[in-house]
Amino acid sequence: MFELDIALRHMLTNRRGTAFTLLSVAIAVAIIIMSLGMTESVSSQIIENTVNKNPHILVGPKEGESYINMYRSLSSQLRSHPGVSALSPRLVGQGAARFQDNVQSVEFVGVNPGLEDQLMKVQQSAISGDFSQLRFNKRGAFLGSRLAQNLNIREGGDFHLHLKNDSLRLKVMGIMEKGTIKDQTLVYISLDTAQELLEEGDVVTEIGVRLSDYTQAPAMAREWNEISQYEATSWQDFSPEIARFVGNQGVTNILFYMFIFLISAFVIANTTIMVVSKRKREIGILMAMGTRRRSILMIFLLENVLISLPAGALGAALGYAAARAIALLPMNVTSAAAGDGRIVIDPRPEYFALALLFALSLNLISGLYPAYSAASLDPVEAIGSE
Repeated sequence: MFELDIALRHMLTNRRGTAFTLLSVAIAVAIIIMSLGMTESVSSQIIENTVNKNPHILVGPKEGESYINMYRSLSSQLRSHPGVSALSPRLVGQGAARFQDNVQSVEFVGVNPGLEDQLMKVQQSAISGDFSQLRFNKRGAFLGSRLAQNLNIREGGDFHLHLKNDSLRLKVMGIMEKGTIKDQTLVYISLDTAQELLEEGDVVTEIGVRLSDYTQAPAMAREWNEISQYEATSWQDFSPEIARFVGNQGVTNILFYMFIFLISAFVIANTTIMVVSKRKREIGILMAMGTRRRSILMIFLLENVLISLPAGALGAALGYAAARAIALLPMNVTSAAAGDGRIVIDPRPEYFALALLFALSLNLISGLYPAYSAASLDPVEAIGSE
């Protein structure tokens, strides 16, 4: 192919310009991969540590009521809703836990252990004990790790759970660590025990619902509120800051990538324009020999496209290496993106495909104007230029 041969020859004779363009694209690609890896890791860590460690939807009592009486039939209705993967009726109350001389306010949650484990993956968070045993031990309890530490109590120890003038003696059957603020106050007990403590009969205060797609929570909550008198609240309602962060992150990323794209495109276009100005005489000679303007246009576009492939590969390698190097550095960071004092960067395979597509698009678009300028030159003036 004539155009390809000329393009390759130009690239080999102009090694400095080719190397500069290649490096510019590679750096842009590396930045894209690093930023994608970091922002997506932050988002996934926040979702995992907050959204997925709480119910996606909470269904509460009717307006003016404190409890849900017909919670079994309500649970059946919710379970039949498309997208619901798990649910658990819960009886939540506030009280105080006392062990020896240590006393701390707590939030106790009465549950069916099997349903709650499906909803909250409690057993996965367990440091010790078998959460399912709460079904058979009505005087057992599962404690958050920080609460157990503050009370100075271990598995097998007995403590008292106080609610107003009532008190229950419970045995610690296990300790869990969810990695949230709940670890400081949460006490799981069986639903029967919580109902006995509150003396309100066979009732619950809420039904926690998990969806297969957490982003559908607001839509389901709105739909449920329209067809039912029970109040449904999505995780976006009780975690608005996190919802805003997750929602705005995509827009922020797009603006950032557009900024990188424009800067890189101007650099590459400027370099290509300089190459065209230096080759005016050669372009004029090619036209005088019968080369069509379309072929001239194709020559310069091919140069940019051919550079984008090794540039994308180099940028992907640089981005991956930089991401791994940063992940190994100890950082004094406190955030959802930090784990073990390190910044988490997760360069996924699909990011490299996007980076190569970015490099190809960048070089192609930035080369359009210089290539058109070269194809529009007057042959006589081009031959006469120095």
